[in-house]
Amino acid sequence: MPKLNPTLAPWTPVTPEEQELVLAELEAILSSYHFRGSKRYPGLLRYVVKAALEGRAGDLKERTLGVEVFGRDPQYDTNTDPVVRISAGEVRKRIAQYYHENQETARVRIELPMGSYAPEFLLSEPETASVEPHPQERASVAPAAGAARRFSWRLVWLGVMFLLLAAGGFAAYFYRQAAAAKMTPAEKLLAPLFKSQRPILIVIGTSHPNKVPRETAQTSFGEHTTGPYHHVSLATAIALANVSGILRQNGRAYEVKEDTEATLTDIRSRSLILIGASNNMWTMRLVDPLRYRFLKDTVIQIQDTKNPQRSDWSIDFSMPFSQVTRDYAMVARFHNATTEGPVLVVAGVGPYGTEAASEFVASAAYLEQMQQKMPAGWENKDFQVILKSDVIDSKAGPPVMVTETVW
Repeated sequence: MPKLNPTLAPWTPVTPEEQELVLAELEAILSSYHFRGSKRYPGLLRYVVKAALEGRAGDLKERTLGVEVFGRDPQYDTNTDPVVRISAGEVRKRIAQYYHENQETARVRIELPMGSYAPEFLLSEPETASVEPHPQERASVAPAAGAARRFSWRLVWLGVMFLLLAAGGFAAYFYRQAAAAKMTPAEKLLAPLFKSQRPILIVIGTSHPNKVPRETAQTSFGEHTTGPYHHVSLATAIALANVSGILRQNGRAYEVKEDTEATLTDIRSRSLILIGASNNMWTMRLVDPLRYRFLKDTVIQIQDTKNPQRSDWSIDFSMPFSQVTRDYAMVARFHNATTEGPVLVVAGVGPYGTEAASEFVASAAYLEQMQQKMPAGWENKDFQVILKSDVIDSKAGPPVMVTETVW
């Protein structure tokens, strides 16, 4: 009876069926959260794998990849523009992270060795315990019978491999389903943000009307503490307390930066939480490509790009403070190509909405209500939820779901 050898061995896929196994593994890797939020890294990995399968591994040089994958000029300087080397390093890291989580189910494995842009393929092959026949029996076995036996064992091996692949796939699926069923709605909401080992970065909006992007070295301590550099509203402070509270409950480290202090380098390749909308330039920028986005003018609103004429999710900021009776908010979670990581948005049209949205994500009861309205599998997808909150005695009322979209 053949048994599975848990050791992966180097393998060269030759037949169309073998190459299909590699391509299926490639798509599984690229559809994982490690890659699906990026355009650059999936493009590089897809190119080198297909080139290797087509017998063009020898052509996979840095300059060739810079031209073919990243659109560089054929004469570009690879020393001053190391886009291929940097991207290949990131691809190697993400492949390692993927197999760290899926090593028990992977029967075909794709690697990108250090110092090379040609991928390697590994296969877990079954091996059998051999029993030496008696010399007389060995002498009596005809060559045709030996060939038939080898062919029979090969069929058995292929059958075992197929069954193991299928069983591994089903086991992984049901394991993930069972694990997901045990998770609370809050854990499902935050799980993508918890995959990174780096502290989660919370970026809060500052509401001073004359924002200064960043203090200079000449700024005095008095100007730093009382000048126009920092101004956080009470609603933003409450929202920060609510959001940081659920992170502490789950034992997660975090950092806090104001939107004017957070650079693209700060927010790239890490989990990100954005608090506030019109007062947070990163919220306005990262949400803009989505179906629901914030528009900022005298009237600030959440716009449905599929129904742009709708304007009821809005507040006229020129109206008297006491006349605002309702605010709207967005809770969204998505993978962003710019930051190359998961983003959670907790933001209102006005300050009441931001406070209500933070209460929504920090409340087990509200998240349970959301889960009941969301489609199955929402925890593994991107989504936006629109909320409304009645303003009662200048305080944010309970958040109520208005609509949602999942993709």
